[in-house]
Amino acid sequence: QGTLDTFSVVEILQMLGKARRSGTLHIECPNRQIDVHFVAGRIAETRDSTRVFTDTVLGSQLLKRALVNESQLNDALAVQERQPRPLGTLLVEGRHLHERDLREVLSRQIANTLVAVKVETTGTFVFVADPGAKPVDFITVDTHAVLMDISSLGGDYCLAIEVLGQANTVLVRNRDYESLPRHSMTMGRDELYILAQGDDHRTVREIAAATSLEEITVVSILGMLAEAGVVLVKAEKQTRAEADVELKA
Repeated sequence: QGTLDTFSVVEILQMLGKARRSGTLHIECPNRQIDVHFVAGRIAETRDSTRVFTDTVLGSQLLKRALVNESQLNDALAVQERQPRPLGTLLVEGRHLHERDLREVLSRQIANTLVAVKVETTGTFVFVADPGAKPVDFITVDTHAVLMDISSLGGDYCLAIEVLGQANTVLVRNRDYESLPRHSMTMGRDELYILAQGDDHRTVREIAAATSLEEITVVSILGMLAEAGVVLVKAEKQTRAEADVELKA
């Protein structure tokens, strides 16, 4: 146990993963409480107080990424009512979802939560060991993969904040062919989906809300697109009160 200004989230995960520990890591920050359950050094489950239903979040993300459809998700939820097990595992067993895609989404979801803790920096943690841990019958996530995602997301998120500025910054697509990036750029499923949400009027915050993906992921990708010149940063959107003041002046 200790404080997050003594041991970072990354250091804690490294220790637990390397030692192949089983148990639950409790993290308490000013704005959230997080539980991370480990089985033999792998992450089996996370609970975040800012999310009411973890499965609902996962299902929404899988739908938004077009990895499953509504019918497949409903089938898995129906099975879950009869035999309570993690939604992702049921989707994989039902052959609606590839295990590789599930692990990727889960790893990124966990990393988003822990990057948020890393950004806050203040808080306490305690690890409660489970010496009698037994093998689980559902899909777990490699801790090293989560650490890699934390490293990537953390750096991208900090850069994005510098590039984008405030959350009420308006983003517009760059339609000037001559100024578009000349180097090759990787545009995955998330990048294309997030780019499609921009309508030249939405702010960073509004785009993040429209996607229903993790906010840190959305902001990081928007920062990358802005850095590359694919989207352009406009002035911050005025509130109605600010606009009225300006008109009166």
